[in-house]
Amino acid sequence: MTSFKKNPDLKGGVDKIQPLQVVVERDFEGALRAFKALVQKEKILTEYKERQTYEKPSERKRRKKREAEKRRLAQEAKQKLIQSGEWDKLIKRRQEKKRKKQIAQQQKKESRNE
Repeated sequence: MTSFKKNPDLKGGVDKIQPLQVVVERDFEGALRAFKALVQKEKILTEYKERQTYEKPSERKRRKKREAEKRRLAQEAKQKLIQSGEWDKLIKRRQEKKRKKQIAQQQKKESRNE
């Protein structure tokens, strides 16, 4: 996993990124997918883009406020769906779609092996 460390040598204590480790078990493509998932989960690219330019504290406050408002609205929309009963239908549709995709991938693998 990635972790950020404070660097006391640098002015302002800028963080240093520790390296990610991905174990290659079978194929390179699987390891690459695992690496991309780790990078996305740890929000490394987001952190990198944020650090490319200076963000004033007032701008940071505004951005954080917008993000919090966006999360709050999304949560309210989810609650409305739950109360109306549409949430369960949405989850079932997603699961069905995922299951169909997995079946299609299995069939594709089986057809390659034959």
